[in-house]
Amino acid sequence: MNNLLHWDTPPRLDEPELIDDESQPYSDFRESMTDVQNVNRYLGGTSAVTKQVEIWLKSAKSDPAFANRPVTFVDVATGSGDIPKAIFRLGKKLEVPIRIIGLDFSAPILQFAQEQLVGESDIRLVRGDAFQLPFADLTFDYALCSLAFHHFGYEQCVKALREMERVSSRGWLVNDLRRAWSAWFIFRAVSNLLRMNRMTKHDGPASVLRAYSLQEYHAMSASLGLTPERDFRLRRKLFYRVVTIREK
Repeated sequence: MNNLLHWDTPPRLDEPELIDDESQPYSDFRESMTDVQNVNRYLGGTSAVTKQVEIWLKSAKSDPAFANRPVTFVDVATGSGDIPKAIFRLGKKLEVPIRIIGLDFSAPILQFAQEQLVGESDIRLVRGDAFQLPFADLTFDYALCSLAFHHFGYEQCVKALREMERVSSRGWLVNDLRRAWSAWFIFRAVSNLLRMNRMTKHDGPASVLRAYSLQEYHAMSASLGLTPERDFRLRRKLFYRVVTIREK
């Protein structure tokens, strides 16, 4: 299996993505972010996060520390806000009160998220930098980040992790892609078959080649002085997903 992963792992190619260019037409932002929502919903991106969040929320139900307050989350690089929305619905289902802040640096993406979250008063959107989060130490119980690390250079990923570690009192989760030639070919075929937006057709394959290997994700967390399995867990998921889970 390790030999197969090695064969399937190309060198990292840090090609800029159109979604990071705020001069692109807003109509394309909307269509591309809708594509990302659908990919998250149907190809495991959302469930990769909510399965772990469900464990945390069920634990909170019997934890006296949450007797008189909600469980709090910050979703770093929140994109369209689909992950906070899914978590909020999960909290309602489990009858666990939650509060979520979705943070993103992109103005057009935040605009789209605001459109998607109309009426969701328990989800607040904030513009901010993942590498210098505008929150005090231990502000939240949990910090989350999905499909953003592949946009960052390696050292930036480590900085983002340090910030998530700093602002969370109970743990964090990072969900992203695994770099693989097979994923690159599959996404090119699927995006053309489904006639996705031009930005998605460009950015999807680029995202795959910008993503990190299992060893690189492992090294990011270890660079914080964390011990694998004791302090954090790295798990492969379906559809080339990798989830790093930190519980304090």
